[in-house]
Amino acid sequence: MTTSENRTSPAREDASATRTRWSLASGLVALGVLLLAAVGAVVDITPFSVSPADAPGRDFSARRAFSHIERFATAPHPVGTAEHARVREYLVDELRRMGLRPEVQEATGVAPSSLGAWPAVAGRVLNIVALIPGTAPTGRVFVTAHYDSVPEGPGANDDGAGTASALEAARALLADGRRPRNDVVLLITDGEEAGLLGAEAFVAGHPLARGRSVVLNHEARGAKGPVLMFRSTRPNAGLISVFGSAAPHPVADSTFADLMEILPNDTDFTAFAPAGMSVLDSAFAGAGTYYHSVLDDPSRVDLPTLQQMGDNTLALVRAFGDADLARTADGQDLVYFNVPPGILVRYPAWAASVLGGLAFVATLALVLLARRRGAVTLRRTLLATVSALIPIGLTVGAGLVFWDALTTIRPDLGGTATTTPYRPEPFWLALLALAITVPLAWYALLRRRLGSRALALGMLIWTAFLGLGLGVASPGSSHSLAWPALGAALGGLAALYAPARWRVPALTAGLLPAALILAPGTWTALPMGLAYAGYAVMPQAVLLVGLTLPLVEFLWPRRRSLLVPLAALAVSIVLVGVGLRLERTDADHPRRTGLGYGLDADTGKAVWVTSASPDAWARRYGGPASAAHPFPDVWTGPALVGPARAATLAAPSVKVVEDTVAGGVRTLRVRIRSERGAPQIGLRLDAPATAALRSLTVAGRPLPKEAAGGSGERPGETSGERRGAAFTFHAPGPEGVEVSLTLAGHDGPLRLRVTDVSSAPGDMAAIPGYVPPPEWMFLAGSRVAVAKTHTVVP
Repeated sequence: MTTSENRTSPAREDASATRTRWSLASGLVALGVLLLAAVGAVVDITPFSVSPADAPGRDFSARRAFSHIERFATAPHPVGTAEHARVREYLVDELRRMGLRPEVQEATGVAPSSLGAWPAVAGRVLNIVALIPGTAPTGRVFVTAHYDSVPEGPGANDDGAGTASALEAARALLADGRRPRNDVVLLITDGEEAGLLGAEAFVAGHPLARGRSVVLNHEARGAKGPVLMFRSTRPNAGLISVFGSAAPHPVADSTFADLMEILPNDTDFTAFAPAGMSVLDSAFAGAGTYYHSVLDDPSRVDLPTLQQMGDNTLALVRAFGDADLARTADGQDLVYFNVPPGILVRYPAWAASVLGGLAFVATLALVLLARRRGAVTLRRTLLATVSALIPIGLTVGAGLVFWDALTTIRPDLGGTATTTPYRPEPFWLALLALAITVPLAWYALLRRRLGSRALALGMLIWTAFLGLGLGVASPGSSHSLAWPALGAALGGLAALYAPARWRVPALTAGLLPAALILAPGTWTALPMGLAYAGYAVMPQAVLLVGLTLPLVEFLWPRRRSLLVPLAALAVSIVLVGVGLRLERTDADHPRRTGLGYGLDADTGKAVWVTSASPDAWARRYGGPASAAHPFPDVWTGPALVGPARAATLAAPSVKVVEDTVAGGVRTLRVRIRSERGAPQIGLRLDAPATAALRSLTVAGRPLPKEAAGGSGERPGETSGERRGAAFTFHAPGPEGVEVSLTLAGHDGPLRLRVTDVSSAPGDMAAIPGYVPPPEWMFLAGSRVAVAKTHTVVP
């Protein structure tokens, strides 16, 4: 029938259309407000300002600091090289020009055993130490950075920026004309890139390392971006309280501190902390492609980032310099994170579990009250919660394989130290679009079956549950989920009982913690590298999308709803395409490659060594994959080994200084020396299984036996074989280095395998058969090694 009673009246159609338009508009406005809040939170921590070179003398000026970088970070200066000595002389002269009396501490550093290095790593280091005496010290405030670079790059950011910040902060502090209460020590360490050698030597042997202290350590893992205080020693309440109140840009998040206990990331912090020093470790990580790169030169230093680093350093030196440092050793830990405008929220770590519990209880209350009002059923909510594992798992999985997929399409993208392209933004946005695609596809497929409210509650339940779990297992990172879950639950409760016109504002207000904490946390985790997106970025992103589902419902189309996730997927694919198109590989955007050359002076045979998965250029040198090759203490792990022509290179020498046996213990002292002046030399002792290594001392420093050798397996050895005692020594100098070892149970011939290593990219030029890589590639981690076996007969 088609009577007038069965037709929808025009007035009713108009009312329905009006509600639809109102729903659409309110949803768009709400999501727009949240987006603006999230963007504002990111902008709030981003550096923008730069003080001019003629800024007042007591202020920090990035331009004045940058003038130092322009002078000393002009060429690679790894430990033990002539350029390294020039940089040290420049820094010492600048400190003297300020009226200070810098000391150069010459010592032997040993890589901390926590690094788990085999062979053991040691080296001759020259730390720069300058003291500004306090008026009534309660301890010392250290301003630290390292002045050595990697062999392939000038190190303008890593760690030229930190070193220049220390110099300019010291100048501004002295320009004050007022001495601080506590001693202030400028410590510019050596040998950080080789294995934290300078910092370890300082805490092991310098008198200023004794007593109460606070260390402000400076690092870089990129070339721009917010300067994040990413970890501190524990307990941290005293440190974080001063940092949050004194630093003009207190950018910090305890989530990163918890992550650093899982992910490998060693700075001089690793040497300072076990010595009982209280440490704040700060770094910037944007533009990570330039990290440890030939392009890490002064032109890539970002002045606003340098200004933010220096402003914080100077303010913290003044604050800690006048504080009673005994009070900084507070006996509890804090959870801390940023919210606009420039606020560092902090509260005791024990409160994290309480907050997580409140969020979970509020979420359960929302579920029960929504059921009572007939909005959901417990069965559908349970099914939605279980099924929510699918988009969460798929999104995390997509993040884990994203980088591998990109490098499969474009293998040259793999030539970066941090898995970050030169133009990462399109790829970052593509990842976020993918994190939107998966949960929206799940929502589209199950919305009619389970209901939009049940699906939204399912995502909220997981967010609250994970926030509760983090509050117990990882309090420092719990805030990233507990506060968003609590806010969303309270917003949902308010919307449940509010009049219709107030429901959207209530939901939006409840999602503000997610916009201010979870969204910027997701964005700031992206510079960690695309290979790590599955660990932090994607889990946070998928839960963020899940929390916004109540607002998404206001925009959801009545028909063809699958077009929404398909559109998001299309956007992700387009962004990947844009990123690949913009990401150039040329002389201005070069990629890393690696190649090693080893000459066995015993046999006169030589080999090329590449990684087990080399790029196309390096592959031409590599042969079959092999874990066994003549240089396991130089190239550890599986590698491709191919034959090479023997170069005319002098072999390292061994001179026996002492060889005695007393009481069944053999003492052997030798001096090993690089006859070709290589900046690195090592020794491996091949002793029978019956021999017991009692001690191994290099340049007067005993090496930990677990790192130097003993039981275990060496790359290329089968299970049960003995791993020979071995070490690598940096900067031995022309006179070489003295080695002393004691053995029990063996007085026969001993085989000493001595290897010297040069790592400057230019060293390859003298190798016959070597053809330089194309101009769009640069050598990173290249090594030329010469090994010779010496048999010592008592």
